[in-house]
Amino acid sequence: MRLGDSHNFGRHVSVRGDRVHKPRTLFWEQLLLSAGSPLRQLLAKAHGDSDPFSFLPDLRFFPDTSGFGGEVERIALEPLPRLTNARKRELAEVVGRSLALFSWLGAADLHWENLALGLDQRGRIVFGPLDVELLLADLALPTQTKLLPEADPEYAELCRHAAGVRRVLPYLGKPLAGPELVALAAAYRATLLLLSDLAPRIGALLKSLPGLTEAPIRLLLRSTGDYAAADSPQLWPPLLPAEAEQLARGDVPYFFRFYGKKGIFYYTSPDLQQLGRLPLRGDVPQLEPLLDLSRALRSPSRRELLQQGFFTVLGAFDHPTLTGRHESDSLELVFTARSVTARFADGEELSTSRAQLKRFVGSVYLPCTCGEARSVLVPDKTVCSAR
Repeated sequence: MRLGDSHNFGRHVSVRGDRVHKPRTLFWEQLLLSAGSPLRQLLAKAHGDSDPFSFLPDLRFFPDTSGFGGEVERIALEPLPRLTNARKRELAEVVGRSLALFSWLGAADLHWENLALGLDQRGRIVFGPLDVELLLADLALPTQTKLLPEADPEYAELCRHAAGVRRVLPYLGKPLAGPELVALAAAYRATLLLLSDLAPRIGALLKSLPGLTEAPIRLLLRSTGDYAAADSPQLWPPLLPAEAEQLARGDVPYFFRFYGKKGIFYYTSPDLQQLGRLPLRGDVPQLEPLLDLSRALRSPSRRELLQQGFFTVLGAFDHPTLTGRHESDSLELVFTARSVTARFADGEELSTSRAQLKRFVGSVYLPCTCGEARSVLVPDKTVCSAR
């Protein structure tokens, strides 16, 4: 059974029994979704006996002998039951950790259709992506992962519908209550601080991995919807020749970059052995630098991710019913009609207006429930009841 769009000379992701065949690199996916990967092993030992990242899927990978693509074990989870208050807090912490981890690692395209949610055989909550193709981007806000909706009015409705965290709303509540929001926000901040401490080790590990510089990192120059409307006179900017070439053969254009190399690449031969590259100069997309592994993934945006990102998380889940004081061991949140104040266990205090929260993030609360399914995966087809 074929899944998704056609890319790279008619190639599709397809289901083959209890495995999923993916005709593209599995390098980044295996790094995050296999508990035996070097990165997962490092993360698992980062916090003593408890693994704060055990919410990630643990899948088996079967690389193709050609060295390109391969098969991945189909995820097998049970739907979450109705949760006790304790397990609600646990799920909230999982969401906070996932927002921090994927933002810090520069992962993207984590919309609702790309996320699994359920219980594994050991009863652990699992919340994570099925496809990982975009990594090491230097992100300043968690909205850039697509887990939270951006505030851009041009894309607001689409971003809000597709936001990955909407998967958890049937279980955490709509809106979230104060205790769950405190747990989520505290986990976000604590995870970023933990990753900052681990950064030198993570950077050194990733830099040492065989195949790092040969693994394509996908780039999304436009949405699939834009390509579907490629003949529209309203399409802007106009199609690049490399986009038109791929569309003409029936593919959704597929572009990528490599760590440590300049340029935007695409495949030009059916055997995927020959690459084209967009011009480095001129009226073409320009790339932002990736996170620098030799500098332990440090970046000026890290501070913004910690502070502005924290309020972005609060803003996504803010609701007029949130009032008064809510606290955990490491965080106290105080909501007034016009402001929100966060006090941390280390003595730091941050405050902003609730109106300011809406500048950087859209609300995850929509009048519809499409995508808010109590199933491991979002159904193949969803119909928005509010449209």
